[in-house]
Amino acid sequence: MSIPSPPQALLRLARKILSLFGNGVNRYIFWQLPQCQISSNPYGGGTGTTGLLNCIAVQNGAVSAVVWFYIPPGGQGVLLSYQSLQYPNAGSYAPWLYVGTNGYLYAGDYAGGIHQVSTPSALSPGWHMAVIEERAASTSGPYYIALYLDGLFVGQISTSSLPQLFYAYAYSNIGTGYTANWSYTNGGWFFFNGAIAYIALYNRVLSPSDVVSIYQGNRVTNGLVSEYTGNTYNPSTQVWVDDVNYNNANLLLQSSVDLIDLTVPTEFTSGINYDLLAQKIAENVAGKPINIANLPINQYGNLNIGVLDQWGYTYIDLSGIANNPLKNAFYILSNASITSNGSSNKYGTGPYKNFLVAIYVGSVSGTSPSLTVYFNAYDSYSGQSIPMASVTLTSAGGTYIYVHDFPGNYFNISWVVGGTSPSFGSVYISVYESW
Repeated sequence: MSIPSPPQALLRLARKILSLFGNGVNRYIFWQLPQCQISSNPYGGGTGTTGLLNCIAVQNGAVSAVVWFYIPPGGQGVLLSYQSLQYPNAGSYAPWLYVGTNGYLYAGDYAGGIHQVSTPSALSPGWHMAVIEERAASTSGPYYIALYLDGLFVGQISTSSLPQLFYAYAYSNIGTGYTANWSYTNGGWFFFNGAIAYIALYNRVLSPSDVVSIYQGNRVTNGLVSEYTGNTYNPSTQVWVDDVNYNNANLLLQSSVDLIDLTVPTEFTSGINYDLLAQKIAENVAGKPINIANLPINQYGNLNIGVLDQWGYTYIDLSGIANNPLKNAFYILSNASITSNGSSNKYGTGPYKNFLVAIYVGSVSGTSPSLTVYFNAYDSYSGQSIPMASVTLTSAGGTYIYVHDFPGNYFNISWVVGGTSPSFGSVYISVYESW
């Protein structure tokens, strides 16, 4: 089975992936994470040789894990787990993060019972980034488990009972976990059957902005304990090298792991240089005080900016380019005056995941005025707007924001003004969607 090209954000973190297709059928592949020695446990959960996930939690009171993975049609299995005994034995265990047989993503722990949070629907086949976080408010609790998917907050649960993550269990694994009595599993060792490109473990709770930043392809190093990428896998030794400060993660059971190079030579979208297109829009808007909200889109859905048409508008003719990516337009502001902070409504994105925001300001007054425009992911679970990209204007003219691989289903635009008695006149903001 082939693996499609990954999001550009992932390529900024890892250029290769490890394919585990076939796990659970005739290929059983997983990695045992490094161990540490816990001599004192303030949570009362035991001491001794401890797997990395439990080790981070006990030593720091919190642990977060980021996993970039590809899930095929019918994909399922455990991404991260910990247990007191290693495969093929059971012992005490928790499949900490897994894709169920129903296709939902689950994050959970055992604390006098199974405590889980899951996505509201099955994951679509393709590339995803999951983040699981677990923390203790104090050495006596309460304890919290949170889940993010593709940059957006899914949910959080809490318990007053001590979760097993704060016990000194000896083994932490990537790619499998024991699952008896857990929802939508095979009830045994549940091997992941997709591909894994990037894993990062932190000794703190990642903030929503941290999660979004990583999803955009930025490497967050604050609190980073260990990091595993497809780039660091050595097929000859079958060791996944740790990029930070822990020992290597070892491939336990030998099988032919496919190491796939995902390098893409350009960051174009559907053959269009998105950066160049955005720059040309900004240049034309800055050079001519025109209403960009009314720029013509021809009957083929192609945006025209660059030369004059019969109505006196400027346009760039993209109609001759195959698979032109611009598909839809949202007109946020048209000839508006801005003197204070504000935001737009939320907009549904449909199937489109790349955005170009064109911004024009006709006049500026005040002392040290500034206008910062944000493109936000609107999180319907928490009701929060999470900034993904922004640009600041301090004088009249045009500029743009572009966003690749948008993680959510809704976006909105917000703006913040600075300075003394600032005023921005004839403000036009339009958002163009594309594949």
